[in-house]
Amino acid sequence: MSGFSDLLSAETMRQLDHLMLGSRWTAEGGRAGRHSSVLKGASVEFRDHRDYVQGDSLRHLDWKLFGRSERYFIKQYQEETSLRVHLVLDASASMAFRHSGSIAKFEFAREVAAAVAYLAHHQQDSVGLVIYDDQVRRWLPAKGGSRHVRNFLEALAAHQASGRTDTGKALESLAEGMTRRGLVLMLSDLLDAPAAVFRALAHFRRRGHDVVLVQVLDPAELDLPFDGVSDFIDMETGERLEADAALVRRAYREAIGAAIDGCRARCGALRVDFRLATTERTPAGFLTELLADRQRLGA
Repeated sequence: MSGFSDLLSAETMRQLDHLMLGSRWTAEGGRAGRHSSVLKGASVEFRDHRDYVQGDSLRHLDWKLFGRSERYFIKQYQEETSLRVHLVLDASASMAFRHSGSIAKFEFAREVAAAVAYLAHHQQDSVGLVIYDDQVRRWLPAKGGSRHVRNFLEALAAHQASGRTDTGKALESLAEGMTRRGLVLMLSDLLDAPAAVFRALAHFRRRGHDVVLVQVLDPAELDLPFDGVSDFIDMETGERLEADAALVRRAYREAIGAAIDGCRARCGALRVDFRLATTERTPAGFLTELLADRQRLGA
């Protein structure tokens, strides 16, 4: 489809053709697809039996089972539906940072989002987009079809990282608008108040969404590989801090490691799938690993 080639290389799309999106829990979409639905109805795949209740349609009675047991049972079936995929991108100014990674953090997040949309489109699933900083800047509810995907890709390509982050303020009402459960993939550097981030994630989980939180960092943000006295500038506030990197490197690495471990633990408590992605990786390589891990867990 035209538009994907503006954000994804031909080699990336070739690698994606072997991947498959899924949800750890049942989906709730708007049209037929390959994912199990939370709804039960008459469909192709048999699921289970339940006792007959007066008023049930007789056409769903299992007469063979009645012949063996002389009891009435209703056949239940597994409805197949499409998956609703919501891509949530942090587009604050800190996401524009690039030092030792191959691309800036926002560019990495944008390519991952485009790659997920590519998979969803080819699986005939629905895809939506949320771009935020201290407020939601763009929101395209999850839909299918070529025209919607074209709008998705245009919005994704046009946006640039800027502004301050306020995840809680930006996303507090978003989950209320996502009434049908699906897969929420959030990409952020998480340079925000942790309480605000996890308050937003808790909203999504209460709605029954399968949530994947991807923390996107430049390798330099993990290692602090600078020499001598450096001037560190907050990209969102302009605040400056002068420090000798060699003197603070050990304490910094311990602090960033503890922060990442804290995020992973809080995600575990919420049953949110936490992943760390650094920008020296290719988005296709990261996504291949993510989806393989989730498939082993049953997604």
